[in-house]
Amino acid sequence: MRVALYTLGCKVNSYETDKIRETFQGEGAVIVPFTEPADVYVVNTCTVTQMAAKKSRQILHRARRLNPEALIVAAGCFVQAGGEEMPKDAADLYIGNEDKPRLVQMVDEAMRDRMERTEACGEIREEEPREHTRAFLKIQDGCRQYCSYCIIPYVRGPLRSKEPEEVLAEAKDLAARGYQELVLTGIHLSSYGRKGTFSDPGRQTTLGALIGRLNETEGLTRIRLGSLEPGLITEEYLEEIAEADKLCPHYHLSLQSGCAKTLRSMNRRYTPEEYAGAVELLRRFRPDTAITTDLIVGFPGETREDFEESLAFLRQIGFSQVHVFKYSRREGTAAAKRKDQVPEDVKHERSERAIEEARALSERFASRFIGSVQNVLLEERTERGWEGYTDHYIRTLVTTAEGAETGRLSENQIARVRLQSCICQGGEIYLKGVIA
Repeated sequence: MRVALYTLGCKVNSYETDKIRETFQGEGAVIVPFTEPADVYVVNTCTVTQMAAKKSRQILHRARRLNPEALIVAAGCFVQAGGEEMPKDAADLYIGNEDKPRLVQMVDEAMRDRMERTEACGEIREEEPREHTRAFLKIQDGCRQYCSYCIIPYVRGPLRSKEPEEVLAEAKDLAARGYQELVLTGIHLSSYGRKGTFSDPGRQTTLGALIGRLNETEGLTRIRLGSLEPGLITEEYLEEIAEADKLCPHYHLSLQSGCAKTLRSMNRRYTPEEYAGAVELLRRFRPDTAITTDLIVGFPGETREDFEESLAFLRQIGFSQVHVFKYSRREGTAAAKRKDQVPEDVKHERSERAIEEARALSERFASRFIGSVQNVLLEERTERGWEGYTDHYIRTLVTTAEGAETGRLSENQIARVRLQSCICQGGEIYLKGVIA
């Protein structure tokens, strides 16, 4: 059986797709690129924005065009949300988030029901997709924040934490398989370990304590964290990670707006001052810490003054990266019911300005490392050389000095690189350097 997989959305979805892929392979299925003919197409969908829902529909229709006779499987948040946006004929099998662990079994049952299908798939040469150089490890699921613009708490369910022993065992296995960087992910990662989120209702721990234990994993070089809430960053947390030298100096702290009024409307549960306090703690602990974030522009009721306040806050913090999103109206959320929606042309104008501001901030942050030697995890070889990321999550183009041997470089290698310049290509900021 030939199976093709496509993932949209967050790193949690990426982790879940990897698990689905491994289960299919364990059952003897051949994994093929999504662009090739397959017997089964699995689309792990997303619905966090209107664009994500639209993309999910498009990919499902693309799978149908690739092979009209294939079993098309729609899984994930778009399915869980349901409603009028769900195409009734785009897929043969719809699987919500709670049934993802049973996806392969459900596909097998559906395929057995198709009596006209034969078991033989021919003598076509199979090609495995390229492995990732970093591994995603989902340790938490669910959210109860109920931000006024977000549908995710309704489609991901209550808070759940993975048992620490299970996390450690999985991390050990990934390190043994050659992964050097481990990215901890979750729908609301900051809530990991809270009381009531384990199978034992009395058990609790903290994310910091887990990081401390993961730091001892043999063969693991880097630990990186997914999106976090600023409230996680406390003196106690910093004490717990004080000896975790494998933890990258990079935090993605969710912001969404730098305006106090807009944050209240979003039900974000912190103020700009509290956010800035969390960043100050991190940089007191390690001054060169990279802070990345997300910014929503054009939220209902956002005035020009509110938007300017957000831009000023971006400059105040000095982010290393800012991912800018135009507010997307999601039915079923409190924000979607508001009458003071911002016109699309205004959202577009604010998005362009915020992206330009974000690019300047990224260049300013990256440039401070010019002249230094940094660790870069090599991920892909291109025409220009090797590309990878520093500990601070800055994309880096790596070349060798003139006359140096190039054969010693390989994918998934951590190289010592002397950074020489900062460049902008395709709107993205890169560092450029040579092997030290």
